[in-house]
Amino acid sequence: MLDRLLSSLVMPAALLTVSTVACAAVSAGGTAAEGTGSVGDCGPSLTFSGSAFGYLDNGTLSAGFCVKGRSLRRINVAYDKARGGATNVRLGYQRTDGSGVGIKKPVYGPAVTARAGGTTFRSFSLALPSGCYHGIMLNTATRFQYVTKVWGDC
Repeated sequence: MLDRLLSSLVMPAALLTVSTVACAAVSAGGTAAEGTGSVGDCGPSLTFSGSAFGYLDNGTLSAGFCVKGRSLRRINVAYDKARGGATNVRLGYQRTDGSGVGIKKPVYGPAVTARAGGTTFRSFSLALPSGCYHGIMLNTATRFQYVTKVWGDC
């Protein structure tokens, strides 16, 4: 299913990794919004600063990072599911070190159902200091966590 990991095209750092973690919901420092959108959509008041990707055998996990000044203000996370059965997932983000190891607890939005041929999208509005972050996806059934490459200045 989501077992074969491919290398990423953007941002040097850790490869897409899979870990089995028993993660509980963590309250975000900002608000999370579900819907449709692009990881590069920052709106009129923010600047798109870059993106990071992780390629799975049945889709692509991507994250876009929007800044204002030196502060990270929005993280957009999308899972484009190419094939396979419906899967319940939670999209989110996590602060990391330069090698992609989480240094803060992951922050997830509510569970949503990802279906083949569709895109699951979540946008997190927040105010975070500069640093390294990656987009994450938690499969709620298997508890596997999938991450993008690291973005930011570590």
